[in-house]
Amino acid sequence: MIDLLLAVLCSVSIGMIFKHTGRTGIDRTALLTVNYAAAVGVAALLMGGGVGTVGGQLSPSPALFGLAGGVGGLLIAGFFLLSYATDVAGMSLAIGVMRVSVVIPFLASWLVWGEVPSGPQGLGMALAAVAFFLIARKHRSPDAGERGPSVDGHAFLVLALTFCAGGSVDLSMKAFEEGFGAQNSRVLFLLLAFGAAFLIGAVLVVGRGLWRDQWPTGAALGWGAVLGVVNYGSLEFLLRAVAELPGPFVFPANNIAIMVLAAALGVAIWDERLTRANQWGLGLAVVALILLRL
Repeated sequence: MIDLLLAVLCSVSIGMIFKHTGRTGIDRTALLTVNYAAAVGVAALLMGGGVGTVGGQLSPSPALFGLAGGVGGLLIAGFFLLSYATDVAGMSLAIGVMRVSVVIPFLASWLVWGEVPSGPQGLGMALAAVAFFLIARKHRSPDAGERGPSVDGHAFLVLALTFCAGGSVDLSMKAFEEGFGAQNSRVLFLLLAFGAAFLIGAVLVVGRGLWRDQWPTGAALGWGAVLGVVNYGSLEFLLRAVAELPGPFVFPANNIAIMVLAAALGVAIWDERLTRANQWGLGLAVVALILLRL
């Protein structure tokens, strides 16, 4: 259970770092690029020291490298959107949307791979869709009338893109399992994707530095390194928890605990306001995540 707790704390810490760096104006691209470099570095150190859960093998092929590159692009894009969503919608709602996006690979498994969902899973997908729209609802503007618009279009778009990006990463991992999982380590594939995300970010950072003479600050490097350690820790501890406890318990418990803790910290520390619709949405998301694992 301690590994599951540490996985939750690492995942919530990612949101806290995004919230802090967003308020202090630290460059996101540099932050995320350093993050992936640090995550790969931590994995390499653990592998060299014989520590951690990293193991298995990879059978290189053009298709595998192509998929890893695509996942790397989705990872850095999804992280960028998550960090931006914490600015425009708050940490609790951004993390809630990212977690409920797990419905996308479930839907694809049904439509693409013919894995018919059970009754509870079908209900869970429906509730997840409702939860997304409730979570994405924003406060009425102070000058709006009683029947004025209750949805901030910009925030809704950012949350929708965050939802799609998070679900696309999970969908890509499902494609990896179907096409390459029998001969390749999932963890090593993720580390390869982390490396691809770093290369994508490095090209952007170096290109901007050469073109505009804008190079990463010390704060971006420092917080990026911290984020990378925490990011890798969320994966490492989750895999350890799965090795110790049943997967059907670990995954929903992990997602639910992350959402609840993020919401509590968002309200207590960052003074985020949740409408009644937001609260219902987070509650429905909890129920949906439980049903999707039945």
